[in-house]
Amino acid sequence: MTLRLLEGVRVIDVTMWAFVPAAGGVLAHWGADVIKIEGPGRPDPMRLFHGGSLEKGDAGWMFKHYSRGKRSLGLNLATEQGREVLYKLVETADVFLTSYLTDTRKKLKFDVDDIRAVNPNIVYVRGSGQGPRGPQSERGGYDQAAWWCRGSLAHQAMTMAGVDWPPGMIGHGDGMAGMTLAGGICAALLHRAMTGKAPLVDGSLMGTAAWFNGPAIISTGLGAPFPGSIPPRETHHPTMNMYRTKDNRFINLCMLGDFDEEWVDFCEHLGRPDLATDPRFKTSSDRQKHAAEGVRIFDEIFAQRTLEEWKEALVTTKGVWAPVQTPGEMFDDPQTIANGFLREVQYATGPVRLPAPPILFDEEAGDPPPAPDYAEHTNEILAELGYDASAIDDLRAGNVIV
Repeated sequence: MTLRLLEGVRVIDVTMWAFVPAAGGVLAHWGADVIKIEGPGRPDPMRLFHGGSLEKGDAGWMFKHYSRGKRSLGLNLATEQGREVLYKLVETADVFLTSYLTDTRKKLKFDVDDIRAVNPNIVYVRGSGQGPRGPQSERGGYDQAAWWCRGSLAHQAMTMAGVDWPPGMIGHGDGMAGMTLAGGICAALLHRAMTGKAPLVDGSLMGTAAWFNGPAIISTGLGAPFPGSIPPRETHHPTMNMYRTKDNRFINLCMLGDFDEEWVDFCEHLGRPDLATDPRFKTSSDRQKHAAEGVRIFDEIFAQRTLEEWKEALVTTKGVWAPVQTPGEMFDDPQTIANGFLREVQYATGPVRLPAPPILFDEEAGDPPPAPDYAEHTNEILAELGYDASAIDDLRAGNVIV
């Protein structure tokens, strides 16, 4: 199923790599016409990432993920004629999306004032590493640096894991920040529709990290000794803890309410109904008071069965728990399949299963549209702007377009 929520919205996408292109990919997935501009001889480097090429259908899989559904226009913005084409597009657009820093935007004349001189009603959107203000606003940023490390997430992971070396990045800050920015763009479009005023929109990797790691950052400001961290498992509540199974896998218990009826039900599912009436564990406060004993007992219980056996045994419990899954298991999880969290996209080089943006509309996530080949839609887009075949040939001969 193709989603058409943003049908009629046109986005000019002057971006590269992953964070800000991801925002355009989400908008395209939701039905917007997103025109991605790539320079002659200078495709988005994400096309070539992880072994991709410029051959038909052979862009890198991360490009296919974050630039889904866009149309690619090969356009040289360093030329006056190229900028004329850009401005013609801007006249027809609702959103101008860019990841470039101020010096480049000014040099190539697509900064805020340049674009709004052509279309005062356009929503102009900038994505950056550290935000649009402050002494380092003009520094570049990738998610490993601006989101994971500077954004405090690496330290938080290190603290929670009890290690003395920051772990490698978990998740992908570009995708999270891009999804967040797409939401901001939709809010700006709604504001424009309601008031007639188009706001300037800024999103950043560092700002997304502040939101993402909010509880730890807030608790630091309140003077917490170990902000946002989880106590050592031996002293943590037994039903809010992690346990190793017989086959060296893990089960997470996350029974935050820890209600008495959940506790009784859980003990029955464990095959240990005696624990429900054990005076050490009868109430939630009892279980916390005797956490070390409870964790030790649960360690012994969970070590008796494999992960698959526990998944079958616990499936009807009232409390919340989860297996610690691999990415491959997430790929084939029945919930992933049932909700359409991953969808197959066909390319000349073969099918690729990609995540859909994590929002369902009428219980439908929508099929990811394919990402474009390099400069695939140049002629098509220029024809829509009124250029005839001869004019297009002249622009190509002058290295203005690809």
